[in-house]
This record gives sequence, structure tokens and C-alpha cells, in this order.
Amino acid sequence: MKKIQRLITRIGLTLLAGVLIGGGVLGSGKMTPHATAAAAGNGYVYYNSEDALYRVPTAGGTAQKLSENFSGDYLEATSKYLYFFESDDLSKLQRLSLTENNALISSFAGDKNILFYQIEGDYLYFLDDKGVIYRSPANAADDSQIKQIANNADTEFPGFFVVNGRIYYNVLKNGTNTWAASKSRDGSGNVQFIAQGAIPSSDYIYSTPTGTSVMVDIKPAETYYSLNSMVLYTLPLNGGNPKAVNANNPLDANATYSGFWTNNYYIYNKGITVDDDDNYVYSKSKGYAIDKSGKIFQLSQTGIVGITEMGGNKFAYVDGNGKASISTVANGKVTSTKPIALTNVTNLFKVQNGTAAGQVVLFAASGTFALNADLTLTKLNGVTWDNSAIYESATGIYYFNGEDNECLYKMSADGKTKLKLSDGPVTEIYTISSN
Repeated sequence: MKKIQRLITRIGLTLLAGVLIGGGVLGSGKMTPHATAAAAGNGYVYYNSEDALYRVPTAGGTAQKLSENFSGDYLEATSKYLYFFESDDLSKLQRLSLTENNALISSFAGDKNILFYQIEGDYLYFLDDKGVIYRSPANAADDSQIKQIANNADTEFPGFFVVNGRIYYNVLKNGTNTWAASKSRDGSGNVQFIAQGAIPSSDYIYSTPTGTSVMVDIKPAETYYSLNSMVLYTLPLNGGNPKAVNANNPLDANATYSGFWTNNYYIYNKGITVDDDDNYVYSKSKGYAIDKSGKIFQLSQTGIVGITEMGGNKFAYVDGNGKASISTVANGKVTSTKPIALTNVTNLFKVQNGTAAGQVVLFAASGTFALNADLTLTKLNGVTWDNSAIYESATGIYYFNGEDNECLYKMSADGKTKLKLSDGPVTEIYTISSN
């Protein structure tokens, strides 16, 4: 039997080490919000410099100081407000006006103790410690427009996800049994029960233009042993009858928690263990993929640390031995694999660069590299694992430039251009907004 590693750090954005990615302890505690995707060519970077909160346009320009002596976590911005939790009280939602001069930080939602929030479209959604889910216009002038949309949510598993007109969350059916469920995002209609069990966090809900996939732990009360308890459910785009694709073959919990969504597959690591510090030991596992029909095939001889799609049924990934490869998949099997000429690779990410395929960027002991179409590598000088941030839908890489007083810079994904965004040293990149 193996301990379940309970720390989840994958949310709607991807942040690298050195910049808070958030997450939460499965089974209890605060969960981080899904970040609003940043627009490719505009928006703002929110960052900390010498204890003050600033924002600067992603295209460059004059930085604006928003608050002195700022301390906040899990920031999300709309066109009018910046929402966040105070660092010393991760239960009270705060916000700061972005349109008023010398605005003061104020509380939102009164004295409610909030476990999780998400901004989706024009609305703010949040769950309190009473198991009630609310929504409000994200740019509401005050608390008066807050509306209850669901109750009996299971606060032991507080992450939810709003997509395609529905909110996916965990509910206490009959007040005692945990069920994965969904409901119309405006609160109308009945609760649709997906399966008995819990969605471990909002990371395990994934939507594509054709439907929604949900990974459910059918034995959520077990928090120590890693059981074969993870079942993949698929649903129509706007809700409907759920289908369990591997009901007779549930995945191991550790294998699933160490995995990743892709558009067509969930990637997991069969046989993975955790060490005494609760870190995954990828080298002792093998990378597998399960598709939305329940078909399973082996993708890698070693556990997969990170993976990204490259188009044309190609995947670039890093394994537990620090090797990077590109595999082509067809008809539910790997048809070819090519190594990437780089050693001691720690992870990789896809960075938006104005093309549909995006740019694969790899982090290794010897530096950070952009992967070119011919599989050659271009070194991104100055970018390291510890000083950079990549956002899923934002163009370029944001980093602290150690050669220029730790000022904030933006580098193109191919490394050909860079833009200085701040005049002072940056200690933390909080978020990037599309507004």
C-alpha cells in the first residue's frame, strides 16, 4: 500500500517554481481559483516590487502602483476590480478598485468564510464554509447582487469549475453522502448527480468544445492508502447523462493525482510511489493514457513529469529520468518516438507565440530552451525555472531579469525578442489579466 500524495498544484494557469502556483490540500482547506485566461496581445501583469503592488500592460508602458505594503494570495482581475485573499487570512475575500484613484482595499461578501472562488466570464462564483455556493456580477458595485445558486456543497472537497453554462462541484446528497454533481451556473433547475464520490479538486474537471470530462474518486474517505478508486466520466457539453468509461477498471489514486489532462487523453503514471517527503517518484512508474472511451495504452517506459500536445497527434513530454521525447499516437498506440537532445530536463510547457501549435519550452539543468520545428533547440538566456512564469493563454514568458536588478521582463517564446516591463526589482508575479 502507498500513501496518497495530497498536494495538488495544477490549476487553470501554469506557474513555475518561485512564483506561487497555489493548490490546496485534498480533503480540506483552501483551494485556489482557476485563473482567467489572459489575452494574447493585451492585458496587465500584476506583480510585487519592494512590498508594493503594481500592474503594467503586457505590451509595455508605464507601471501603476496600486497598493503599498501589499500582502495577498490567489489574485484574479476583472476590468474594474482585483480580487484576492489576504495572506494572513485565507478566508476573507478582498478586492481593490482598478478605476478609482487611491482606492482602498475592501472586503467582499461580508463576514463569509470563503473556501474557493472563480471568476468566469462576467461573474464571480464562491463557496463558503457552510456549503453554500454564490455568484455575483464580477464588477458589482457592492454585495447586494450576491445570489445563492447551490447549497449542501461538500466543504471537504471545495474546488468547483464553471464551464459551458454549468457549475461542477461536490454535494452532500441527503446531507451525508458525497456525490460529484453539476447544476446550471445561474442556480436554476435541479442538481444533476454524476456519481457517488468526490471530484478531488477543480483540476479534475476538463472541458473541450465537444464535452466535459470529470475524474471522480469513488472512495474519497480514504486519505492514506492509494486505492484503485478513480473513475473517468464524460458528459455532453451542456450537461446530460454521464458515462463512466472505466467503471470496471478504476485507476490508482496516486497514478491519477500525478497525471495530466490533454484534449483527448488523461495521462497517468502507473505504479508511482511517494517518498518520505510526499514527493512523487516518477522513475519507478510508467506513463499511460486513457481516452474518453476507456481505452488504455502505454505512452512511456518511465513516469511522465510533464506533457504537452504539439498537434498532429504528437506529444512532447519529460519523463522521470530527465529525458524529453516526442511521440506520435495513432489508433490508440504509440507509432513513433523521437528523443530531444537535452539531458536533465525538469519540465516543459507550451507557450503561446501567435501560432496554433504554440512553442514548446523545456527547463533543464543547463538552462531553458525553445524547441524548434526541426527539433533543434534555442537557449533562452536569462530564463530559469526559479525566476519565470508561463500562463496558459498569455503570449511569451515573464521573468525576473537577474542581469538587470531583477526587473520584470517579457520574452517571446522563441527567444528572439524581449521587453522590459518594470524599472524596479520584482519579487513575485501574481497574475496576468485580459483586461
